[in-house]
Amino acid sequence: MASYGSTTGVQALLPVLGTLSGSTTPTSTQVTTWLGEGYAIINRNLANAGYSVPVAASALCYAELQGLNDLYAGALCITARGLDSVSGGEENRADLWLKRFNDQLASLVASDLTALGATLATTASGTATRRRVRTTQVKRVDGYSAVWEDDPELDH
Repeated sequence: MASYGSTTGVQALLPVLGTLSGSTTPTSTQVTTWLGEGYAIINRNLANAGYSVPVAASALCYAELQGLNDLYAGALCITARGLDSVSGGEENRADLWLKRFNDQLASLVASDLTALGATLATTASGTATRRRVRTTQVKRVDGYSAVWEDDPELDH
């Protein structure tokens, strides 16, 4: 199964797992499946941002993608092992890792990755495009706020 990460990368994040095999919890097959799932999530977000997927290993952002993919699978390994429920900590490390994964992925796809070697996806006409960012108005123009615009007490 294709992925940016690897089982050795997940093992490096969670040394308590030891060497993954078919008889460990989680099994190496499960970790490989989770790496594939993270890979699909990363590629979906990159494609939605207008980039070609998968990103080439020669791209400068590839190392960050590897780390994200390992982080996603590592969070699911924590859940599978029940490591947080055994320690009795207040914060669930798996939830923190998944939040970090989502936040970092959102930041990554909002960046201009072409400077880091990612390529833009091409449209049917053969041109490369990136999705535009939508903006919203700063000032309300619905008619209700007009009453307060000239009030000197509201000017700070």
